[in-house]
Order: sequence, then structure tokens, then C-alpha cells
Amino acid sequence: MIANKRITMYVLILMKENVSMGVFRRSDGNILELSRDELVAIFEAARGHPAQLLIRILWETGMQVREAVALTVGDVDTVHRKIRIVNTREACLRRGEHRSNGKRGKPERDIALPSVLYYPLCRAVHGRCTDEFLFFSRDPYCPFNARTIEILVRQLGRRLRIDGLTASAFRDTFILHNLRNGTSRAPLQRHLGFLNRQPFKRYESYLGRGTLNADQMALSLEMRA
Repeated sequence: MIANKRITMYVLILMKENVSMGVFRRSDGNILELSRDELVAIFEAARGHPAQLLIRILWETGMQVREAVALTVGDVDTVHRKIRIVNTREACLRRGEHRSNGKRGKPERDIALPSVLYYPLCRAVHGRCTDEFLFFSRDPYCPFNARTIEILVRQLGRRLRIDGLTASAFRDTFILHNLRNGTSRAPLQRHLGFLNRQPFKRYESYLGRGTLNADQMALSLEMRA
């Protein structure tokens, strides 16, 4: 695994200038923002668990747990450095669910493979069949249950005394980091699979500012560090 010093802050789009992280706020309502030190501590606390890398992917990409557990080896394209996230219906079928609980389905999308995850993922997929699940406990053709990951994260939170830690905190932290550093909402929306920009409102409220400038200068997703 990557040493502590290699753990970096999940930057979706690298800005041309160094941008301040702004005033760090701990939590607000159902949003929980994690610090760099807390992320490192969580990663280390999960050492030895087969879902350790999965947990890191959650904060490095902003992916949802149910998307991460549905990933197969074939979804990781190390040549073009991208990760495929299948549509909601396909993800449900992969997880053994026969319906999506009435939720609006998300279309399939590709996201950039973060450079900090490149070698860990290369090792994770090396020599494996493309239809095997990327993360599993015993059987590579049987994925983790999303609830299992949620329970693990809560256990790590109690062990590290991080009040209210859930898997959604990783996504919250990823989104807030990008909004603070000037990432435009349009590419961020595509990356996260949001169907519209409504979900950003609660994060903007948390940051204490109004509507962000959708045209703010940022590099493309393909040029991330």
C-alpha cells in the first residue's frame, strides 16, 4: 500500500494557481467534512481489510459506495486511465438487486483515474479476469454488500473517535474540496453523476456563499494531477 506521505487530497481538477482551502468547518447538519489527517488515519485503521483500497477510492473520486462495490476488474482502464461506472440498472444487477428502489437511474459514465490510485489499481487488477469484482471478501464473483462497507466505516469512526462518520462523509469532503478550490460545477456534476445542479445547493450553503460561477477557470478532467 501507499505510505502515509503519499496520501494526497483528492483534487478533481488542478487549478493553474495555488488556491486556499478556505476556512475549514467540521460539520453542518448532515454534511461531515474530514481533514487530511483524519483521512490518513482512516486509511491506516483499515489496513489489512480487503476493503481498504475501496475506502480510499471513495474520497479520491467522490464515488458512492453502491457504485464502488459494483466495480469489476474490466471497469478499470489503466491504459487510458479511466474508470467506468455503469448505469444504475446494471449496477443493481451486479449487486444482486432486481430493482433500484424507485430511484432515478444514472446513465453510464467514465471518470478519470486519479494518478495517486494508478499503481494501487494496477496491482489490484493484475492477472485477474475482467468479470471479477474489483473488491471482494472471499469470492471474486461475489461483491461486497454496500451495507458491509457502511458498517466498516462506522466502526472505524468509533475506533478513531470521529463522531458521525459514514461513507457519505468521503463524498462530502471530495465535493467541498473541489468547490473550495474553484472547480466548475459542470464537470464536477458530470463526474459525480448528478442529474442536475440541485445537490450543490446544500454544499454552497455549507460554504457560506451563494451560487458559484459555473464558468470559473479550471483545467479539464483529463489534465488532473
